[in-house]
Amino acid sequence: MNKPTVSRKGKPSMKLKTSIEDLRIHTPSAWVIDSIEKNFSMARLVAGQNYAMDGQIRLLKMSEGKITSKVQCTEEKPFRLEIDVPVLSSDEWTKVAQHMAGEARIAARLSAGKVPSSLAMMMHDCGLASFADDITVRCGCKDSKPCKHAAAAMFLTAQRLLVFPLSFFEMKGTDKDDLLIKLRQARTLEAKGEARAHASVRDEDLPVLLPLEECLEDFWRCPHSPKEADRAPMPTHLPHALLRRLGISPMDGKFPMAGLLETIYDDVSSVAREQRRDS
Repeated sequence: MNKPTVSRKGKPSMKLKTSIEDLRIHTPSAWVIDSIEKNFSMARLVAGQNYAMDGQIRLLKMSEGKITSKVQCTEEKPFRLEIDVPVLSSDEWTKVAQHMAGEARIAARLSAGKVPSSLAMMMHDCGLASFADDITVRCGCKDSKPCKHAAAAMFLTAQRLLVFPLSFFEMKGTDKDDLLIKLRQARTLEAKGEARAHASVRDEDLPVLLPLEECLEDFWRCPHSPKEADRAPMPTHLPHALLRRLGISPMDGKFPMAGLLETIYDDVSSVAREQRRDS
């Protein structure tokens, strides 16, 4: 597999050296490739890919809601262009975080600097595009838009995100830390709504029980038949209920304690199930 190249001075490569097949299997680079295929004709897609592979991009800057680039063509001066990237509002990211709350490993992956592949599906469930279903291009060339120069810039953007995946969040209007906070808040709210075992119980709600000496003969007998027990509905499963009930860890650190513990518990449970199945 071709690896993205970074120059010796620490600057990202201005030349596309990663195969499209490799970009397709890594998020969020794959989402940019999908956007290219949706917005560009095949002729401009191929021309833009050739421009990127030939190193004709002189500038590439990714910022919130925008990709800025300069692409050298046959003219003396390179064409300057801007590509708009749809930005999500804080409320929209909160909605996405609520969908993310059900998947335990997401917080750990975000803290490790990775963008979960399942995030695209969660964004789509919220009616949002993972990158951009429709793009707006402003370029100094006379070609109809979106032009091949924009395609070249987007190919290089996909490769840049392979090296700096968290830049995706900055382009979409948030950052890793803010998203982690929204995710923890969503998990806390979900736990409060589900963890009914911790609800207060008043004395008048307690059942009236016979003294032990009056029910010794029937104490160990089940009041219901086994068939009725089999038909009883199972309680709603809430993963990591204790961790959710405890809330955000007060310990400051690089990684969220609760997210890491969730990942450890999931891995231990998975290994235990496999060992029990094989024994």
